[in-house]
Amino acid sequence: MMVNNQMGQIDDKDRFMNRPAYEAFKTVAVFGKNAGRQQERRWLNVAKFVESMGCRVLVEEETASNSKDSHFEAACDEKIAKEAELALVSGGDGTLLGVARRMVSQRIPLLGINHGRLGFMTDIRQDDIERTLSEILKGRYLRDDRAIFKGQIRRKGELLCEALAINDIVVSRGIVGGMVEIRVSVDGNYMYDLRADGLIVSTPTGSTAYALSAHGPIMHPSLQGIVLVPVAPHALTNRPIALPNTARIEIEVRGGPETGVHFDMQSNVRLEVGDVVSVEISDVPISLIHPISYDYFSMLRQKLHWSASPIDWTPKTRGSRDSGHAN
Repeated sequence: MMVNNQMGQIDDKDRFMNRPAYEAFKTVAVFGKNAGRQQERRWLNVAKFVESMGCRVLVEEETASNSKDSHFEAACDEKIAKEAELALVSGGDGTLLGVARRMVSQRIPLLGINHGRLGFMTDIRQDDIERTLSEILKGRYLRDDRAIFKGQIRRKGELLCEALAINDIVVSRGIVGGMVEIRVSVDGNYMYDLRADGLIVSTPTGSTAYALSAHGPIMHPSLQGIVLVPVAPHALTNRPIALPNTARIEIEVRGGPETGVHFDMQSNVRLEVGDVVSVEISDVPISLIHPISYDYFSMLRQKLHWSASPIDWTPKTRGSRDSGHAN
């Protein structure tokens, strides 16, 4: 959904993606995954290419601190928020999620360069950086605003903590085994008691993440909705359900050892019996930048191997025991 930058309100005439923009970017911030020399070379190559296109480059300070070869200006989040027009994230979807949560209040659009595996949110392949990125920097791109969650945890009525999530907020069991026992309410109305390995509360963006592996539906990012997906429920009649994006969901912990809540699987909090996790759509979305050729269904076909025959995606590493089945 598209959002008006001044008022922060949904603009119904600007849906999932607007028309291509043609204003070139002048100052670009680069965020890199700090996981060794290979990752460093990747974000450095991106930064150098952006510089060669005539843009001013700011490198996020933690990224810059782990490099001995960078001549680029290091910048904190506050400086990036004031001076950058685009945040380039070199890494996988996990890296992009982490940066997005940090930068969401700054309203800076993000563009992901995929150095991970699937990459549902990081559009640009490493072997296609120069052609695609040059067009985007010149102003040939699509902008896509995505709804995100605001989650709060209350203990004995007092606010314990709050956090944002782009993909999902998950209440799940600990490593000692056993099920979580939770009570779920929507807008103050009792929904059900659930005994399961966990409950996933997902945005449309997160519907291709953990929720998908738990047999939840894929939701097009333009949909204004929330999906609840039980994980291995004790009662098989507990099925995924889609709710309006205006819903406020409350999950009360009723039992289960070491129950915890996870935000995008990157931050977590241990819960106690009686704790209440509330989830609702945040007032501020994140903005993603896509290449002009971006097509959501093409992305799904590529990542999920839709329309492929079994012989097209049979792993090259299959052993001799199953080689006969490929015939």
